[in-house]
Amino acid sequence: MNYNSSDVSVSIVTFNNADIVMERMNILLPIFKVNQISDVFIVDNHSTDGTGSILKQISDNEPSLKLILLDSNKGFGYGHNQAIKQSGSQYHIVMNLDTTPKQKNVISNMKQYMDENQDIDLLSPLVLFPDGNVQHLTRSEPTVFDLAIRFLGSNWFKQRQEQFIHLNDGYDHEQIINNATGCFMFLRVSTVKGLGGFDERYFLYMEDTDLTKSINGQGKALFSPKFEVIHEWQRGNHSIGGAKLMIISMVKYFNKWGWKLW
Repeated sequence: MNYNSSDVSVSIVTFNNADIVMERMNILLPIFKVNQISDVFIVDNHSTDGTGSILKQISDNEPSLKLILLDSNKGFGYGHNQAIKQSGSQYHIVMNLDTTPKQKNVISNMKQYMDENQDIDLLSPLVLFPDGNVQHLTRSEPTVFDLAIRFLGSNWFKQRQEQFIHLNDGYDHEQIINNATGCFMFLRVSTVKGLGGFDERYFLYMEDTDLTKSINGQGKALFSPKFEVIHEWQRGNHSIGGAKLMIISMVKYFNKWGWKLW
């Protein structure tokens, strides 16, 4: 089913976030209301820590919040796809629970920008740490070498790593982005639905890179520093389990798009 149409809908995927979900919803829901977002999809990937129960409690008093409680965890992209399929909006925001628009009107401003630029299918904002420093997420389309050396640490092949994240030329002007971050994606729904959403073969990692490449294949993904969000950067790919998931996703990505080694 499709919910009633609004200009912008949002989806957030949760998994075992009982410790922060109430606090984060108290921050995000007022921002969504200011921006007149009527469809806020929270997709829970079969949490085992009570996250679903907390979300049900919140939704009892929040008519804009649409819960999708899955009976298994099939990954980040699969979760967001369940919301995208149900959305009847013109635009859809894929975002992380730990991401916050810096100004309350950021979403409205991004919507207006997309209205005025019909050739843009994905709008990626400037992503900041809570202390205001820039997160270097304006990345190049990856090669095997670029992704492999990131496991070694930032001091290995430093110049190449700086080129990959566009350290010197990636954050002060608008430009086509070839590898947008999934922590906040402002998407044209017709384009994303036409592509079938995220490729669900990725459980975690590389699904945002894959979607960016697919969008650029028929349209335009743009980075713009006019719009800013704050991201807490709660990631697990520095753990052994996270690194394993990353490698699995890398193999799937290069099997799909070709093994560009250098």
